[in-house]
Amino acid sequence: MIRGLASTGFVTRFPDVPGHEAIIDWCPRLDVDGFELSITRVWETERVADDLGVAGLRFETAHLDKRIGAELLEDSSAALAELKRDCRLAAALDASLVVLHLWELPVGDRRLDENLALLPACLDVAEETGVTLTVETIPCSAGSPLRNAHRAIETDARCRITLDTEFLAHHGQLDEALDDNALWERVAHVHVKDYAGGLRDAEGKRRYLVPGEGSIDFDKVFEALRKRSYGGALTLEVSTLDASGTVNVQRFREAEAWLSTHPWLLPT
Repeated sequence: MIRGLASTGFVTRFPDVPGHEAIIDWCPRLDVDGFELSITRVWETERVADDLGVAGLRFETAHLDKRIGAELLEDSSAALAELKRDCRLAAALDASLVVLHLWELPVGDRRLDENLALLPACLDVAEETGVTLTVETIPCSAGSPLRNAHRAIETDARCRITLDTEFLAHHGQLDEALDDNALWERVAHVHVKDYAGGLRDAEGKRRYLVPGEGSIDFDKVFEALRKRSYGGALTLEVSTLDASGTVNVQRFREAEAWLSTHPWLLPT
């Protein structure tokens, strides 16, 4: 049985905060099967790999630096080099999956054809480093997450998908995604977070809602996963890190409480 993962995004969500020590300080307090590492390029990857390895934390998945998808369009060689660096860190920590924002702001998916043309090269890099690359169903500027995910699958049969409940709900596609049999042949990972009518709060700050804080029916979501006998990774994504790199203890406790009372038991 798989009970799910907690995302270390709660300590690495801001990309320009260099410290990774909070991961070591806080993650062992969570009773989960493993973690998803949110990678930032300001890290010294060898040191991070050594420190996290010594800490004995299990990383099942890793989120590649979110800027890679946008930078593929400007300097593909540099972006692929960054992707390789991130994949090597993931592999060094024994993570089996990596998550890519194939299209990303400021361009979003307005030049998706160009992103898709580079997808095979991204998959080559992941394959060479021994990890499986997944494309996440992130928000779109022109198309829709499901259509873009299908186009990625059609571009290269090696491509796998990370479904994100919040982003699909934002586009009104969560129910459609849960019923999409063809898509589920390629789903390898699910990001769990709630949705309450927008991706940002009243002050314009990005928010990551724990299930129950928004409008998504997670009983329905998890029942759909059970019916599919889904045995892949489930990651609770929640941000408890502020822009200065300080952990919000109250928010951490809220996430911890949800994890402790919702074991997400699914058949494997």
